[in-house]
Amino acid sequence: MSLDYDLVIVGNTLEAFSAAFQAVKLKARVALVLGNNKSSIDDEIDRFILNYFAYLDQHWQNLTQWELNPKVISHLDITALQKYIAQIKQDISDDNYPITLARAGVDVIDESGEFCRLPHLGFVLRNRTLRSRRYLLAMGSVSSIPDIQGLSDTGYLTPETLVIDRLPHQLMILSQTPLGIELAQILNRLGKQVTLVVETSNILPQEDSDVVQLIQAQLESEGIKLLINCPVTQVRIIDDKKWIQAGNEAIEAEEIILATQKKPNLAHLNLEGIKVAVKRNQIVVNSKLQTTHSKIYACGSITGGYNLSNIAQYEANIAVKNAIFYPWFQVNYQFYPFRIFTHPILSRVGLTENQARQRYDKDIIVVRQDYKTLTKAQILDEMTGFCKIITRRNGKILGGHLVGNQSDELINLVAFAMKHNIKIQQFSQLFSPDVTTCEILAQISNNWQCQKAQTNHILSDCLETLLFWRRKWNQ
Repeated sequence: MSLDYDLVIVGNTLEAFSAAFQAVKLKARVALVLGNNKSSIDDEIDRFILNYFAYLDQHWQNLTQWELNPKVISHLDITALQKYIAQIKQDISDDNYPITLARAGVDVIDESGEFCRLPHLGFVLRNRTLRSRRYLLAMGSVSSIPDIQGLSDTGYLTPETLVIDRLPHQLMILSQTPLGIELAQILNRLGKQVTLVVETSNILPQEDSDVVQLIQAQLESEGIKLLINCPVTQVRIIDDKKWIQAGNEAIEAEEIILATQKKPNLAHLNLEGIKVAVKRNQIVVNSKLQTTHSKIYACGSITGGYNLSNIAQYEANIAVKNAIFYPWFQVNYQFYPFRIFTHPILSRVGLTENQARQRYDKDIIVVRQDYKTLTKAQILDEMTGFCKIITRRNGKILGGHLVGNQSDELINLVAFAMKHNIKIQQFSQLFSPDVTTCEILAQISNNWQCQKAQTNHILSDCLETLLFWRRKWNQ
C-alpha cells in the first residue's frame, strides 16, 4: 500500500511549525493538521510584551523619582497597551506560519481528526484519511483545574482567559507554576493588589535556595502578599465577595486566577485505540521521543517535560530526524537554557548547585558575582541580581544561574560554553565593551581563578618562593 506522506504532524504550536520546517528541509512530504485548538504563540507574545512594558514603567518611575524630567507622568494606559499588543500580534500573526509552510510545500489542514488502527494506521479527517510512514504529536496544553470545593460555582480565570483591562483591583493568584509568579509581578506593577498563594513550601521548588530567596524578597518588596505552604481547600461567595480558605487564613478577593499545571487535551485523538500509552494525562515517550506505538512520536508539554517553547522546538527537531530516518537521536537537556519572566529575569542552564554536589561531591567549585559590581547595573538602577557558575575543579562548567538584567541573553553564552566544553578560565578572555552586562562573565572567571589558586597551597607556596628569590637576585 502506497503512503501519502513521510510525516503527518498534529498541532498548532511553535514546535509543530518548527517540525514542519525541519521535515521540509529534509525533503520529506509533510502534512500539518492544525486542529481546533488556539495557537500557543499568542501566550508567548502576551508574556513578553507585558513583561517589557512593566520593565519600562519601572524606569519611568526612576525618572520621576530623581526629577530627571519632572513633567514625565509614570502611568501605563492598559487600553492603549492592549491595542499595541493586538497590533503586534497582527504583524507577526501565527496565520503567517501556516502560509509560509504552505509555500514551502507543507499540506496545511485546518481541521481536527483522530487516529484509526484498522485496516491500517491513519489519521482520519472529515472527508479523508491521512496515511504516513510516521506521525508526530505536537499539540499545546491548557490549564488544569484543581478540585477545590466551591471553585466551579464561584468562578475563576486562567492565563488563557483573562483580559487585563477588565480585571478588578483585588486579585488572588493560585500558583503551581512559574507563570503564576510572572503574572503576580506584572499585575502588581500594573497597579493591582495581588495575593500569591503557593501550596508548596517553595515558590520555585526546582531552584537553588539563594535564587528562591532573591525572587521571593523582590516580590515582597514590591508589595505582593505571599502565602506559602497554603493549600486552598474551599472557595465561597459571601456578600458578593469571593472568599478563599488558604491554610489557616480566609482571604477576600474580587477575582481568582488559576496558574496551575498544564494538561494536554488528548481525548479526541483516540490514542487508546492505537495503543499509545497515556499516564497522568501525559503521553509516555522514550529518550528518542517515541510513544509506545513505534510509528508515533510526541514532543512538547504533552509529554510532561519542560513547558518551554525553546525546549519543545529542540524536541521537535530530534523527533523529526528520528521519524524520517531512523531513531538514533536521543534528547539531552543538559545544554538547553530556560528563563522565567520575573523582575529580575531568572535564567538557568545545566545542573543546580544541589544536583552538582550530589553528583560530584567535593569536586566542584561554586563562584558567584553580584550585579551591583557592574557599572551598567548601577547606571540603570538594576543592581538586584547575581551570576552563579558551578564547575568541576578543572574548570568544566556544570551549570549556570543568572538572576538580573539581560540574564536571558547571557545564559546563551554559558550554554554554548558547556556544549562545546569551553572551561570557565576562558571567560576571562572576553574583552567586552565597557558598560555592558557581559562584563560579569569575565569578572566571575577571574574570581574563579583566584578561588582556585587559594586552594592550591603548593602552587601558591612555589610562586611566593620564586618571587622572593627574584627580588633577592635583583639586589
